[in-house]
Amino acid sequence: MSLPLRVKVEKVKLLSNAEALKILKEHSEREREKTGAVSLLVQRALEYLYKFNKVQVEKAEEFAEKLVAIGLREESIVMIMNMCPRSIDELLTLLVYEERVPEKEQLERILGIMSEYCVESRE
Repeated sequence: MSLPLRVKVEKVKLLSNAEALKILKEHSEREREKTGAVSLLVQRALEYLYKFNKVQVEKAEEFAEKLVAIGLREESIVMIMNMCPRSIDELLTLLVYEERVPEKEQLERILGIMSEYCVESRE
Protein backbone atom coordinates (compact mmCIF):
# COMPACT_ATOMS: atom_id res chain seq x y z
CA MET A 1 0.00 0.00 0.00
CA SER A 2 1.43 3.37 -0.97
CA LEU A 3 1.51 6.38 1.30
CA PRO A 4 -0.69 9.37 0.50
CA LEU A 5 1.02 12.12 -1.46
CA ARG A 6 1.43 15.34 0.50
CA VAL A 7 1.47 18.55 -1.50
CA LYS A 8 1.87 22.09 -0.24
CA VAL A 9 -0.36 24.46 -2.21
CA GLU A 10 1.44 27.76 -2.68
CA LYS A 11 -0.91 29.46 -5.09
CA VAL A 12 -4.41 28.85 -6.39
CA LYS A 13 -5.34 30.15 -9.84
CA LEU A 14 -8.27 29.46 -12.10
CA LEU A 15 -7.17 27.96 -15.41
CA SER A 16 -8.90 27.74 -18.74
CA ASN A 17 -8.85 24.45 -20.61
CA ALA A 18 -6.19 25.87 -22.95
CA GLU A 19 -3.94 26.92 -20.06
CA ALA A 20 -4.41 23.54 -18.35
CA LEU A 21 -3.64 21.75 -21.62
CA LYS A 22 -0.38 23.65 -22.04
CA ILE A 23 0.73 22.88 -18.48
CA LEU A 24 -0.30 19.22 -18.66
CA LYS A 25 1.41 18.70 -22.05
CA GLU A 26 4.66 20.06 -20.60
CA HIS A 27 4.27 17.85 -17.51
CA SER A 28 3.55 14.74 -19.57
CA GLU A 29 6.63 15.35 -21.75
CA ARG A 30 8.81 15.62 -18.63
CA GLU A 31 7.16 12.52 -17.13
CA ARG A 32 7.70 10.55 -20.35
CA GLU A 33 11.39 11.58 -20.46
CA LYS A 34 11.96 10.54 -16.83
CA THR A 35 9.96 7.33 -16.66
CA GLY A 36 9.27 6.38 -20.26
CA ALA A 37 5.51 6.51 -19.69
CA VAL A 38 2.70 8.85 -18.69
CA SER A 39 0.23 8.02 -15.93
CA LEU A 40 -3.30 7.01 -16.88
CA LEU A 41 -4.73 10.01 -15.02
CA VAL A 42 -2.59 12.41 -17.06
CA GLN A 43 -3.49 10.61 -20.29
CA ARG A 44 -7.21 10.86 -19.55
CA ALA A 45 -6.96 14.54 -18.58
CA LEU A 46 -5.09 15.26 -21.82
CA GLU A 47 -7.73 13.41 -23.85
CA TYR A 48 -10.46 15.51 -22.24
CA LEU A 49 -8.60 18.77 -22.79
CA TYR A 50 -7.77 17.97 -26.42
CA LYS A 51 -11.42 17.17 -27.05
CA PHE A 52 -13.01 20.16 -25.32
CA ASN A 53 -10.44 22.96 -25.61
CA LYS A 54 -11.73 25.75 -27.87
CA VAL A 55 -8.83 28.21 -27.69
CA GLN A 56 -5.50 28.19 -29.51
CA VAL A 57 -3.13 26.98 -26.78
CA GLU A 58 -0.23 29.15 -27.92
CA LYS A 59 -2.43 32.25 -27.74
CA ALA A 60 -4.36 31.54 -24.53
CA GLU A 61 -2.32 33.90 -22.35
CA GLU A 62 -2.69 36.73 -24.86
CA PHE A 63 -6.45 36.09 -25.06
CA ALA A 64 -6.80 36.18 -21.26
CA GLU A 65 -4.79 39.43 -21.07
CA LYS A 66 -7.15 41.11 -23.55
CA LEU A 67 -10.14 40.08 -21.46
CA VAL A 68 -8.43 41.32 -18.28
CA ALA A 69 -7.85 44.68 -20.01
CA ILE A 70 -11.60 44.95 -20.57
CA GLY A 71 -12.07 44.62 -16.82
CA LEU A 72 -13.64 41.19 -16.58
CA ARG A 73 -13.23 39.05 -13.48
CA GLU A 74 -11.05 35.95 -13.55
CA GLU A 75 -14.08 33.65 -13.21
CA SER A 76 -15.76 35.21 -16.24
CA ILE A 77 -12.58 35.06 -18.30
CA VAL A 78 -12.11 31.35 -17.67
CA MET A 79 -15.75 30.60 -18.55
CA ILE A 80 -15.53 32.68 -21.74
CA MET A 81 -12.31 30.93 -22.78
CA ASN A 82 -13.76 27.49 -22.07
CA MET A 83 -17.13 28.03 -23.73
CA CYS A 84 -16.36 30.52 -26.55
CA PRO A 85 -19.95 31.78 -26.79
CA ARG A 86 -21.11 32.82 -30.26
CA SER A 87 -23.76 35.39 -29.41
CA ILE A 88 -24.37 38.20 -26.93
CA ASP A 89 -27.10 36.13 -25.26
CA GLU A 90 -24.71 33.19 -24.73
CA LEU A 91 -22.01 35.59 -23.49
CA LEU A 92 -24.38 37.21 -21.00
CA THR A 93 -25.05 33.85 -19.33
CA LEU A 94 -21.32 33.56 -18.56
CA LEU A 95 -21.04 36.97 -16.90
CA VAL A 96 -22.84 36.09 -13.67
CA TYR A 97 -19.79 36.99 -11.56
CA GLU A 98 -19.57 40.53 -12.89
CA GLU A 99 -20.80 43.33 -10.63
CA ARG A 100 -22.64 44.93 -13.53
CA VAL A 101 -23.65 43.83 -17.00
CA PRO A 102 -21.34 45.30 -19.65
CA GLU A 103 -22.87 47.60 -22.27
CA LYS A 104 -23.76 46.18 -25.70
CA GLU A 105 -20.69 47.77 -27.33
CA GLN A 106 -18.40 46.10 -24.80
CA LEU A 107 -20.13 42.74 -25.31
CA GLU A 108 -19.64 43.07 -29.07
CA ARG A 109 -15.98 43.93 -28.46
CA ILE A 110 -15.57 40.76 -26.36
CA LEU A 111 -17.15 38.67 -29.15
CA GLY A 112 -14.79 40.30 -31.64
CA ILE A 113 -11.76 39.43 -29.52
CA MET A 114 -13.03 35.87 -29.18
CA SER A 115 -13.22 35.47 -32.95
CA GLU A 116 -9.42 35.91 -33.04
CA TYR A 117 -8.68 33.17 -30.48
CA CYS A 118 -11.50 30.62 -30.46
CA VAL A 119 -11.28 27.65 -32.80
CA GLU A 120 -13.97 25.28 -33.97
CA SER A 121 -14.76 22.27 -31.83
CA ARG A 122 -12.64 19.18 -32.52
CA GLU A 123 -15.54 16.75 -32.12
